[in-house]
Amino acid sequence: MKNTSSSYGLLTKIFHWVLFIMLTIAVIAGNVVHSMPKGDEKMEMLGQHKAFGVLILTLVLLRFLWRLINTKPDHIPGVSAAQAFLSDVMHWGLYVLMLAQPLSGLLMSQSAGYPISFFGLGTVPTIIGENEQLADFFHEAHEIIWVLLVVAVVGHIAAALHHHFIIKNDTLKRMTHG
Repeated sequence: MKNTSSSYGLLTKIFHWVLFIMLTIAVIAGNVVHSMPKGDEKMEMLGQHKAFGVLILTLVLLRFLWRLINTKPDHIPGVSAAQAFLSDVMHWGLYVLMLAQPLSGLLMSQSAGYPISFFGLGTVPTIIGENEQLADFFHEAHEIIWVLLVVAVVGHIAAALHHHFIIKNDTLKRMTHG
């Protein structure tokens, strides 16, 4: 379950892959909702998108907590100090973006005066009051952050594939079956 000095544990791998799938779905769904004409169907899908975002935010917070209390595997032998530094920057950047995207969506919705239902089970507690200027700010942030998140994830994937196929080390295997 836990990480070791040479590999990621099962719980870290589950967080990694489940969040990758969920974030991919959320980005696609967000773009689909954005392109839909106004109406009941759009509002229903937007409500699901928001609830899904709250679930993602919760999982990202749990993953971050797990990251703080768990051992981090050592960098692969042979990786330069500069590569190790860039790897750490990328991982922290991904955490920031994974937290900022659903949080900006939550704050956008609440500051626009729209409560967020969590799949009909209850309403997410309001943490910000209605404010049109803040709603506009968080809307713009939400629009920018998803693009940055996609770029960062693509860079992360490219780096993992580079390590696997070009450098031929165990970087990718540590987050899969290694």
